[in-house]
Amino acid sequence: MWEWAFTARPPPMTIRPSSRCSSTWSGRAPGAPDVVKLVVVGGGITGLAAAHRAVELAAEQGLSLDLTLLEAGDRLGGTIATERRDGFLVECGPDSFLSEKPWALALCRRLGLEDRLVRTDDRFRRTFVVWGGALHPLPEGFQLLAPTRLGPLLASRLFTWPGKLRMALDLVLPRGGEADESLGAFVRRRLGREALERVAQPLVAGIYTADPDDLSLTATMPRFKELERRERSVILGHVARRARAPGRGGGCQRRPLVALRHARRGHG
Repeated sequence: MWEWAFTARPPPMTIRPSSRCSSTWSGRAPGAPDVVKLVVVGGGITGLAAAHRAVELAAEQGLSLDLTLLEAGDRLGGTIATERRDGFLVECGPDSFLSEKPWALALCRRLGLEDRLVRTDDRFRRTFVVWGGALHPLPEGFQLLAPTRLGPLLASRLFTWPGKLRMALDLVLPRGGEADESLGAFVRRRLGREALERVAQPLVAGIYTADPDDLSLTATMPRFKELERRERSVILGHVARRARAPGRGGGCQRRPLVALRHARRGHG
């Protein structure tokens, strides 16, 4: 059994196990419509956040809200799940969010979850990728999608020599791309297919659980688009940033990631 409750103000909306979940809240101001009816399709994080925001807006505007949340599965949360397998704790889907984007943090504060947020620990900032049946450490100096240190990249067994040379082409490639280019197309264009398949896809999956070719670069990682616009080369742009902010550790460098401590019993 499970239940999901929003604990932020206005009054909490509780969702119980059912394929059709509904909640009605009335705080109508004089002259406002009798009832605003809203149906949210999907009980993943997007649907739940939309439903919660609708409850907030109804309270702010003094509306009576008849909200129905439709979920085809037997649980809420969509692709977000935590399981224990063979003694390991496994995150099945996105396990964190980028704290450089303030909206998720703001939602956690409104839900009363801020004290359960866990930031990345710089002491254990290593990233490993499973490829070809083996576990490979991501080369030191990778800035989420792009390498910034030559030696670790050349020594890495995660990439082939043609793949390494293709990544190096970013140093001389001109600016390009469409106005609303996908994340996958951007990485493929700037750094090559191996960088997309062996770095971008597994790392992006931990945040968005989506195909990079279906994600807008501007909506998800606009700083890479800005780096290309300003510096032309993504690698040179990251090298310049490192020079301006010395003292950061190696491994997969990225903006701080934040995750929630597990709420289920036995998960910490």
